[in-house]
Amino acid sequence: MSRHANEILDFTGASMSAYILAAVVLLFAIAFLFRYKSKRRLTEMSYFEGLKNELPTLRVAANSSGPVGFFAQEALRFYSVAGAIKGSFSLDESANFDERCMTHILFRSLLENYFRILYIFDEPSDIQARYDSVVENFKREYGKLLNEPMLPRKNELEPAGAGWSQLQRGLDMNSMLAQLRNDYGDRLSYLYFTYRIASFDTHGNNLKGVADDAFGKSCNFPVLKLEYAIGLVSNQYLVVLGDMRGRGEI
Repeated sequence: MSRHANEILDFTGASMSAYILAAVVLLFAIAFLFRYKSKRRLTEMSYFEGLKNELPTLRVAANSSGPVGFFAQEALRFYSVAGAIKGSFSLDESANFDERCMTHILFRSLLENYFRILYIFDEPSDIQARYDSVVENFKREYGKLLNEPMLPRKNELEPAGAGWSQLQRGLDMNSMLAQLRNDYGDRLSYLYFTYRIASFDTHGNNLKGVADDAFGKSCNFPVLKLEYAIGLVSNQYLVVLGDMRGRGEI
């Protein structure tokens, strides 16, 4: 693990609500510390405000097709979802169980496309090919959906292309991260733990009773420090946007 990654991981215990275990606070390792470096002199918490200033540009770019439109649409979605949880919930180790059930589930959905954006825009020469792989994966999943025999009102949906459900499965999140390296040469696979943590909440595996029965006692369980994470993801999106401007795409 890189020196930067060690610096931003904090394994200190923290008290949680009676519904869940005491938490291990994990500072979120995000890509501007890795592959990309920001040229902006902003603090982590002001990156989100910086992204807000770019909303008019993103709304125009969101009407585009291809990688530019995908990025802009996801950046807008990120701003909406992150803004909603920032204004409604505690986003650190003080969050109670009910708050975590909302914030970790929502943030996991943001992580998926965040990792895709890291993968797509890592190398300018590979952007279109890597975006095409995301489209291919959509085709595969949509084809499988239409193959469900009990899907209602199927005739009102867009038909899948021939062979869509048989397309080769695209890279999973961990494999995408393994394709990327930070400035120290380390593969970004070590970021995958953040997705794993949020998945416990998404799949309902975060209940105290289950963990107590599994370990035979009350114990610690990791929690993402989302306020910090939102700032760092915002910064990365500003960097991607700046690179697009530099290439004349926006």
